[in-house]
Amino acid sequence: MRGPDTAFRRSVWLRQFLLQGCWNYEGMQNVGFAYSILPALRHFYNGRPEELTKAIKRHLEFFNTQPAMGGVILGAAVRIEERVAAGEADPRAIGTFKVGLMGSLGAIGDAYFWGALKPMASAAGAILALVHPLLGIGALLLLYNMSHIPVRLRGFAAGMAGEESAVRYLKGAGFTARTEDRKMLAAVLGGAYAGVIGSRTAFLTGGGAAALGFFLIAALSVHLLTVLFRKAVSPSEVLLFLFIIGTLILLQ
Repeated sequence: MRGPDTAFRRSVWLRQFLLQGCWNYEGMQNVGFAYSILPALRHFYNGRPEELTKAIKRHLEFFNTQPAMGGVILGAAVRIEERVAAGEADPRAIGTFKVGLMGSLGAIGDAYFWGALKPMASAAGAILALVHPLLGIGALLLLYNMSHIPVRLRGFAAGMAGEESAVRYLKGAGFTARTEDRKMLAAVLGGAYAGVIGSRTAFLTGGGAAALGFFLIAALSVHLLTVLFRKAVSPSEVLLFLFIIGTLILLQ
């Protein structure tokens, strides 16, 4: 039988998916964070309405980070709140911890999830969509969530174990190396997709020689993108460059 501790922790973990549910310009993700941690606060401050109100207000302060990485901070905040409720910690420690991590986790998470993992999963899904649209959608969701969900699970669990555990998890997760690997794979898959589409079009319009030529151009493009990513060129700049080139081609 599951105890009450397990129930409120499960509720907090599930609510983190609504972190951006009430995003606003003043506090950004503050309402979503307060909503996520609310089951824990109700558990810790049961029968103490004034302290519960103060705790909720603490978490309505400005908060903003990469949503999937927010679980680490959320878990640690739950742990600190438990100590605060027991009189073992200063309530100000919660705000200090959140402010200290949300910026760095936002940068790490943006680079990994938006700059590497999502482009890689999207390129793989686009390739498999040529076989069947549903296969492409399934591949995109599977590849993204195979990494996304474990990060939320392990990050939250590490945070619940304490601030030091959360920091150890972030150091050992290897997000920098994983980001570079997925950027390279995204470039290769993107080039493969362009090569397949281009070769198919070229074959229909110009025959086998044109198809081979287009495929070689796509292979060279993959090599170029790989070099650019290794030189730390922003994926946004690369996409802007490709957009300009594509626009110029269409205008011809």
